[in-house]
Amino acid sequence: MNTDAWGEGMVYWNNKLGKYKALLTNEEIALSLPPTILATEANVEGMLEKYRIVYLKPSNGTGGYGIFKLSRTDTRYRLANGTRHRSFSTFKGTYSAFQRAKRKKVYLVQKGIPLLHYHGLPFDLRIMVQRNRQRKWEVTGIVGRLAMPNKVVTNYHSGGRPMPVEKLLSPFMSKKEQVSYVESLKALGIRISKHMSGIFPKFRSYGIDIGIDKEMKPWIIEVNTRPDKYIFNALSDKRMFRKIIRYERFTKLSR
Repeated sequence: MNTDAWGEGMVYWNNKLGKYKALLTNEEIALSLPPTILATEANVEGMLEKYRIVYLKPSNGTGGYGIFKLSRTDTRYRLANGTRHRSFSTFKGTYSAFQRAKRKKVYLVQKGIPLLHYHGLPFDLRIMVQRNRQRKWEVTGIVGRLAMPNKVVTNYHSGGRPMPVEKLLSPFMSKKEQVSYVESLKALGIRISKHMSGIFPKFRSYGIDIGIDKEMKPWIIEVNTRPDKYIFNALSDKRMFRKIIRYERFTKLSR
């Protein structure tokens, strides 16, 4: 793992928990973070009682692999992973099934965000932020990720469908409103990248996953320090992908 010291003797690991703690140190960014803690039995039960839907994520992991969605009603608990969905009558039975599946990996529990849906399927956004020739942070791409039916995650490598952001947002706002809203997302991406580069200075790009709730509030689901650029190549319009590749090349040359 990578470690980078920052602040008053703090050391942040380059994993989901470390990056979450790093983001929390910025008060403005912290307002967009869903509560996230270690997935002990007590923590999972408490979060589930409070929020009704939570996600269980490996602290080390990429591509959406190993993520579980846990939800509860007044009488049942539902544990989903990939396309497998299981129902339980007790929390103890649910958590035991999760423990067996996670094996010895360290997991986090995160408040579930009620994501916007497009044609009945949830989606989130990936914001790509890179250093430009002036070594300033610049948003070089934003892409939507539409979940497959019955899938827990939207990740591209787990079957998520890349789509233009404008198309996904079109049921919720006018074209004029979209321009202002996307600009606010870009500003959030720049703010996050500036803050994170003070803690993890060696990274030259960030892939920021944003979920949008029904009040149109953006939530920071995750910040990736080695973001996949090829999701942008899956779009019919290749301009963002070409720009991302171009920026990646000259940041390598400038090191």
